[in-house]
Amino acid sequence: MKTALNLRHLYAFIAVAREGNFTRAAEHLLLSQSTLTVTIRQLEEQLGVSLFNRTTRQVILTADGENFLKSAEQVVDKFEEAIVSVRQSAAQRGGHVSIAVLPSIAIRLLPEIVQAFHETHPDIRITLRDDNGRGVHRQVLDRDVDFGISNMWHPYPELEFTPLTTDRFGLVCRRDDPLAEMEAPLNWAMIDEQRLFVMAGDTGVYKALQESVEFTERFKTPAGEVLAMVTLLEMVRTGLGVTVVPQLARPSENEPDLVFRRVSNPVLIRRICLIRRHNEALSPGARRVWDTIRAQVPREVEG
Repeated sequence: MKTALNLRHLYAFIAVAREGNFTRAAEHLLLSQSTLTVTIRQLEEQLGVSLFNRTTRQVILTADGENFLKSAEQVVDKFEEAIVSVRQSAAQRGGHVSIAVLPSIAIRLLPEIVQAFHETHPDIRITLRDDNGRGVHRQVLDRDVDFGISNMWHPYPELEFTPLTTDRFGLVCRRDDPLAEMEAPLNWAMIDEQRLFVMAGDTGVYKALQESVEFTERFKTPAGEVLAMVTLLEMVRTGLGVTVVPQLARPSENEPDLVFRRVSNPVLIRRICLIRRHNEALSPGARRVWDTIRAQVPREVEG
């Protein structure tokens, strides 16, 4: 059975050709002379030619050896260039980490984490690419980003979902709405389906709500669906109705005319995950950011 050729044979051949001596070539390769001799013999047997003319004083390339040397050096050079390129690429990726993320997550959870991370890792730059649920999944699938943060839009087998936190749904209404003024805890039965506007089916919020049988059975025909969160809140602000959003997507404190109230019976939650491609390793920089976010984001969004 013949020995399969590999780069070890090429390195040995090139070293002998350049040194013109087996002893010096063996020292250069940190091999014993007998091992080097066997390696060259295996290469010649596989090629079916003699590569060297050997004398007691020197080793000289044959004509076949001269021709083969050029090709062997090209193969080794290409291999070493590829190694350098991969290492440089990994180093560059390690210094720039791109994350696809839901806008509500980017606004409510990440600013302080990113700021603190930059202070301890000034060599790593983080880019946040906000998108809806489907867009986050697509960016991770297409390798446009290192990883994503979203709820599950679709259980793609190519993606791996690591639980990060849960985000409870609640009601958004005008401050002068009767539901805002009620002292008792709210439950879903208090919400009039004919007044309820929800996020459209092309959004992660809609997908999260559809996971609840209680919600879908109670609100089969809401008043309307809206694609953009800013539009949805504006419709509530103008008095057209009320809406249901995760707590992280609640109106900011700069919008005093809107109120967010938690709703129970049942408690509805949005499950937020870290998302990456299945069985693909993160770059060192991306792994640091991933681990930091996982360690600092609470398992449940607090009120």
